[in-house]
Amino acid sequence: MHKPYNNRILSITFGVLLVLYLVTQFTGGEANERNFRTDLVTMDTATVDRLVLNPKEGGAVTFTQKDSAWQVAQGDKTAEADQQAVQSLLGTLLQLEPQRLAARSEEKWNTFEVTDSLGSRVQAYNGENLLADVYVGKFSLQQLPPQQPMQPGMPPMQQQRPKATSYVRLADEAEVYAVDGFLTTSFNQPFNSWRDRNFLQLEKENISRISFQYPADSSFTLALTDSIWTINGTLADSAQTAQYLNQITRLTSSDFADDFNAQGQSPSFQARIEGNNMNPVTIEGYQNNGSFVLRNSLKPDVLISSDSSGLYSRVFKGKENFVGREQ
Repeated sequence: MHKPYNNRILSITFGVLLVLYLVTQFTGGEANERNFRTDLVTMDTATVDRLVLNPKEGGAVTFTQKDSAWQVAQGDKTAEADQQAVQSLLGTLLQLEPQRLAARSEEKWNTFEVTDSLGSRVQAYNGENLLADVYVGKFSLQQLPPQQPMQPGMPPMQQQRPKATSYVRLADEAEVYAVDGFLTTSFNQPFNSWRDRNFLQLEKENISRISFQYPADSSFTLALTDSIWTINGTLADSAQTAQYLNQITRLTSSDFADDFNAQGQSPSFQARIEGNNMNPVTIEGYQNNGSFVLRNSLKPDVLISSDSSGLYSRVFKGKENFVGREQ
């Protein structure tokens, strides 16, 4: 007797539930804001031994861990990697925290530039096991209003920095997420930006002798004897010598000269640095079409380009630079 009435109630209830489900799934309300993953990448970075980065421009860059140190390669070039830069890249991957869901389907991939042709892609491996695979797409900047004054009647505080938002997608999922940050600076850098820029690192206190070999008769030796620096036995200026030692103990450069071939060439200048508790190191300087190319015996495969005011001028000093003003 009451079955038609009960069926009607059930139909209405089902219809209401269906509408609520569809609203939750396809509208931008609070329910939708909470209906997406909170973490994009979950992995133990200590297990990562290979990273493959495909930036928007340029060829693939591969990072490989060997003997607890990272190397970076692109094409036929392989070099020591900037260890901190690689760790920062791994950290950026782990910190990809979605702020909102930007798109649910492939139709919006081109809009947010999360495709092979428009975006960057980074993959993390442990051996052949893929740990993470992420596309990094476009970014947007939102100018925030000035901060409100602490008290009524006071002028507005300084303008806030724009808020940067980047768009990312997991390779095996259709959804596109908005995350905080200007990620293009992390994932779109030229090969040389990932390389170790340290050309020479020494402890100043260990150095006791530097022999400069120059053309003609301009060679000389700077030596420390009984806490006194001398040039070929003549007292050197202590302040000038200390300044020079401070300069050469930390030499960095990103001006790599990979195309220069030093094989079969004799260096035009040399500086041999010796001391206690250190391996002797020889820095060689080659003339190259009006500029110079430097390398050192501790890193013979690393060639650095320099003009007359760059790294070359910090290493190769004339005798007059150390002449004793204190004499």
